[in-house]
Amino acid sequence: MNRRSELQFRPELRHYILPTLKYYLKLIELPSLEIENYIRHELEANPLLEEMSPDATSESEDGEGSGDEDKPEDLKEIEELNIVDLFADTPSTVYESSIEDYDPMDNVPSQGEKLSDYLLRQAFTAFQDQDLEIARSVIANIEDDGYLSASSEEIAGEGNELEDVRRIIKRIQCFDPVGCAWRDKKEPLFVQLQVLGCGPDSVECILVRDYLKDMRSNRYAEILKALGISEERFLKAREMVLKLDPKPGWRYSNVASGYVSPDFMIRWRDNRLVASLNDDTVPRVRLRRQYVEVLKNPKGVPREQLEFIRQRARAAQHVIVAIEQRRKTMLRILDNLLEYQRDFFEKGYSYLKPITMTEFARQLSVNPSTISRALANKYIESPRGIHKLKFFFNAPLGDTDKRIIFQKIQEIVENEDKTSPLSDTQISQKLGRQGIVISRRTVSKYRDLMGIPTHQYRGR
Repeated sequence: MNRRSELQFRPELRHYILPTLKYYLKLIELPSLEIENYIRHELEANPLLEEMSPDATSESEDGEGSGDEDKPEDLKEIEELNIVDLFADTPSTVYESSIEDYDPMDNVPSQGEKLSDYLLRQAFTAFQDQDLEIARSVIANIEDDGYLSASSEEIAGEGNELEDVRRIIKRIQCFDPVGCAWRDKKEPLFVQLQVLGCGPDSVECILVRDYLKDMRSNRYAEILKALGISEERFLKAREMVLKLDPKPGWRYSNVASGYVSPDFMIRWRDNRLVASLNDDTVPRVRLRRQYVEVLKNPKGVPREQLEFIRQRARAAQHVIVAIEQRRKTMLRILDNLLEYQRDFFEKGYSYLKPITMTEFARQLSVNPSTISRALANKYIESPRGIHKLKFFFNAPLGDTDKRIIFQKIQEIVENEDKTSPLSDTQISQKLGRQGIVISRRTVSKYRDLMGIPTHQYRGR
């Protein structure tokens, strides 16, 4: 047997994520309350970080960019990154050192596993590289009941292939709980039947596809006649269908309702609307001066201590830059939202303009997945009340402008008998008589987005 060794050159393209971008993508999904908790625990875990006093914060903002000549070279290169670098196709800076030994996100305390946390754990096992990033975007748009609030096109945006997004959604639908990431109310049922081994032409799938209303009305004789099957086979299929879960996400969404703290504020000031971030309680942090001096003049410092300081300094600086970039991105989104929906904030629901996340992202020249992450689990307080940010980014329903539907729901609730408030089903029926045909679920979703409580809590 002849053996030989040879040297070969092989071109290879690999996808790397900058550490700062890694933290930025994680932090941008967090609402203000969780950001505050994250920073508090980071201050406790990393001895190189300190909280800035209000006076120091004001001075640093007034003199932003000054004092760079006093910083060590290895920290300068991190601070010089901007949002363009974070999203460049070919990053202008590549970090060779790794901070795998110290991940600041490990310091975030557990608050009970949510649906998104459970799905993400499975995604980290099932996907890697670009597929994992797509999966994260998909999961960020899954609501508590498993509904996927963004379309495949919006998630794909400009940076991903639509077919890749659809492929990953199908795989996520097979995660536990089976059926999450659904867009149609029958979709989780079909996925669950598929996992149970039922083919598309099985009696169970036919019942779900064509006879759910008949089953609900107990019209079993008509179903038996139409399908030409025995009663025993029908009862077996019916039993399986009744065990399916149309909202599989609820099993992992039994988290106690928390206090809603708006992340954005729009207020009247001097007869004009002014937008701001509600981040007064979020600490502003910086590196401790004594450790910066050690990095500038490391003579006499034991090698192990110096390596520890460098490692923690890099990790801390990555997080500091990511937090600041998150803040800039949020302000940019808020300013553009106020400008686009100014008539709504000034005049009311009749003036709400429909727009999708993809269109809004195009206006800001960013990837739709960035907008999707930034909107997740965040609220805005304005003269029109407190709304989820995604309230402003739903496409119009059919030929009916969404703002008209909101206005109609508002009018129906305002004019209802306060001693006997209308249920979502009754509101849906009233809208139907006005020529607007939408389901009870859609009414419930829009009512929730508008901040209107359920009929049980609207009575006197």
